[in-house]
Amino acid sequence: MKPLSGSERPVFYMLAPLAARKWNYTTAAHLLNRAGFGGPPAEIEKLAKLNPEQAVAHFVDFEKIPDDTADPEWAKPDPGRAERQRALRNASEEERRMMQRRQQQKEREEIMDLRGWWLERMARGPRPLQEKMVLFWHGNFASSIEKVRDSYLMWRQNELFRRLATGSWRELLVEVARDPAMMIYLDQAQSRKQHPNENFAREVMELFALGEGHYTEKDITEGARALTGWSLDETRQKFQYRPFIHDDG
Repeated sequence: MKPLSGSERPVFYMLAPLAARKWNYTTAAHLLNRAGFGGPPAEIEKLAKLNPEQAVAHFVDFEKIPDDTADPEWAKPDPGRAERQRALRNASEEERRMMQRRQQQKEREEIMDLRGWWLERMARGPRPLQEKMVLFWHGNFASSIEKVRDSYLMWRQNELFRRLATGSWRELLVEVARDPAMMIYLDQAQSRKQHPNENFAREVMELFALGEGHYTEKDITEGARALTGWSLDETRQKFQYRPFIHDDG
């Protein structure tokens, strides 16, 4: 085996397994900070009492750890959504403004509650690595309540990242493409075979997956055509495939 050069040795040692004799309170705190969001002294001490293999398993095998965190009370499908949409269409201009103000206030209250709920999970949840990955995927697959304007759909997206936190990348990318919040954010719900919307295809290739220089404009055009028909049932707030708007030519 060829001896490592001086510049290679630091990298090699960084990747080498930590010896059990070097596992202590300080290294446990470091792991908790890197694989989670830190923790109080009692949690660090509990982790330090394990050996390195057990400590890593504690993070990685998080599905074995019970999580009884309750969902937000409002995080459920809205049965009155279709009726409100009909009422909004039939309302006078003044009534429409009042209804929109009430709905906007409701959404503001719910999104503030969602932020607090998620922060609580990150700070005190039983599965630190899972929450760290939720935050990572939220940054990678960025969306915004300012455009989505539906706190329930934003919560569902957050739960999607949690469910597939360390799972298959392929499955995650497909599920994100079918996610109602993302479809609204990147205008996929408006994509038709007559007018394919390229926003989502471009984001997938440029930001989500491939990166600049690894795709062509033709790839984006064909990707947008392939995704026509992937639409949204706004009344039921769920993904819907509509073959009559799919570009199959």
